Amino acid sequence: MTVYLDSVFALNFAVNWLLLRAAARLGAAAVRPRRIAAAAALGAAYAVAVYLPGCGVLAGWAGKLAVTAALLAVAFGLRRETLRLAAVFGGVTLALCGAVYGLELLKHGRVRPSALWYPVTFSSLVLTAGGVYAATRLLLPRLSHAPDSVVPVRLTLGGRRVFLSALRDSGNTLCDPVTGDAVLVADWRCAARLLPHDGLRAADFAAPAALVLRLQRLHPRLIPFRAVGTGSGLLLALPCEEVRIGKSVQKNSLVAFSPTPVSDGGGYEALTGGKCDA
Repeated sequence: MTVYLDSVFALNFAVNWLLLRAAARLGAAAVRPRRIAAAAALGAAYAVAVYLPGCGVLAGWAGKLAVTAALLAVAFGLRRETLRLAAVFGGVTLALCGAVYGLELLKHGRVRPSALWYPVTFSSLVLTAGGVYAATRLLLPRLSHAPDSVVPVRLTLGGRRVFLSALRDSGNTLCDPVTGDAVLVADWRCAARLLPHDGLRAADFAAPAALVLRLQRLHPRLIPFRAVGTGSGLLLALPCEEVRIGKSVQKNSLVAFSPTPVSDGGGYEALTGGKCDA
């Protein structure tokens, strides 16, 4: 049998891209298109590699699981939310397998009981994957949040960049008491990723007054807040060189960090600000 590696790469790239996009859409995750494309290319490169001499060992279950884990990490990042998106990705993949199985039944009237491989054409497989992706957009609701309620965010501090997802929350009225500007509230883990050498923990952000002294080189601030079940409190905030929310870019903007997760389901890592209190 003759295998054309360029066709194998193109086919797997297209299918991987559609499945990852469907998983991100269903999981209400704000993911950069470049990450989806890079992950799809990784999966396609793996599909090509298994045909190369001496690389047959990659076709085993260990190789498949390792590449799948790497693919998901590239697409969605190394964070708690990725576990949830991995489950969604698995469900979408199974839906594609079922759709291919159904297509085989429609074309031939039956499927060989012991068959593991079906002679599906390039166009029919891509069209089937496209149909599964379209179904997730048109027929299925997101597993959490309203459409476009989760946006990508990029924080820049000290030349280091961190990417995360944020929920548009009109109820978040936290603002800078000096300027009156709305303040983004992020999970403390985002600060730990921005400052990996400071050994930050959740307990540090629960005592922000002490943390201000520890991070004084960064000119931190304490922002007062009120929340359900909490009469008043303080959050540590850091002035970031740049805060990009969707397509909006803010320079020298404050980001406050919560010692507890801002999302109960892990679908996002930050809350964008609504209108500040007068």
